Amino acid sequence: MPLNSDSNLPEDYPEGIYGSNKMATFSRDAVYAPLQLPRLYNLVQKLVGGGRDRAAFVRTHVVFRPDDKIVDAGCGTGGALEFLPPVKYLGFDPNAHYVRVARSRYGSRGEFLCGDANSPRVRELAQGADAFLSLGVLHHLTDQQIREILSLAQTCLRPGGRFIFYEPCFSANDHWVGRIFMRLDRGGNIKTDQAWRALISEYFATVEEYIRRPVYLFRYTIQALIGRDPRLR
Repeated sequence: MPLNSDSNLPEDYPEGIYGSNKMATFSRDAVYAPLQLPRLYNLVQKLVGGGRDRAAFVRTHVVFRPDDKIVDAGCGTGGALEFLPPVKYLGFDPNAHYVRVARSRYGSRGEFLCGDANSPRVRELAQGADAFLSLGVLHHLTDQQIREILSLAQTCLRPGGRFIFYEPCFSANDHWVGRIFMRLDRGGNIKTDQAWRALISEYFATVEEYIRRPVYLFRYTIQALIGRDPRLR
C-alpha cells in the first residue's frame, strides 16, 4: 500500500481522521530531551504502563529455553530482563547513560554494549542468536536505521530463530485518544499496521501477528509480530 508523501499513513486513509505529520510542529528533540535521563525515562515508563503489556505479550506468546541467546536491540536501561527468564542475554543501545544504568542493575544477568546495529562489537556478539528483540524501539529510528536492525537480525539469527517485534501502529480501529498521542509520540516514525507488516515481511518469510488495543495509559494500538525464516540475502 503506498504511503502518503508527508506521513507514514496510506494515501487512502482519511486525513481528517488520522491527521498529518504537520500537526507535530513542535521539536520532538527539545520536548523529550529530559527522557535521555535514565531515571526520568524509567519513571515515565512505569507511570504510563510501558512495560506491562510488553511483558504480558512476551510471557504469553514467546517461549524461551534457559540456554537461549537473546539479543535486545535498543535495550534502554535493561527493563526486558524484568520479564525474561534466565537466558544468555546481550543488550545494545546507543545511549551511554542508559547502558550504564542497565549494567548497574542487571550486569550479573547479561552483557550490555553501547552501540548500534553497525557497531562491529555488536555485530560480532549478536551472531548465533535464538531470538532478537525489538520492543518499542523502531518507531524512534529513521527508515535506514530500522533496516539496519532488521538486516542485523536477519543475518545473526540461527535457523529456527525468531524476531520479536512490538511497536505502536496506526490502524483503522484506533482509540481516538491513542491516535492523538501516537501522533505526538517521542518517536516520530510510527507506521500503519500494513506498512510495518510489509516491512518485516521483506526480511522474514513467516510473520505471526497480534494487534493489541487499547494499550498504556494513552490508549495506543500496538502491533506485535513474530518473524521467522529469514529470507536469503
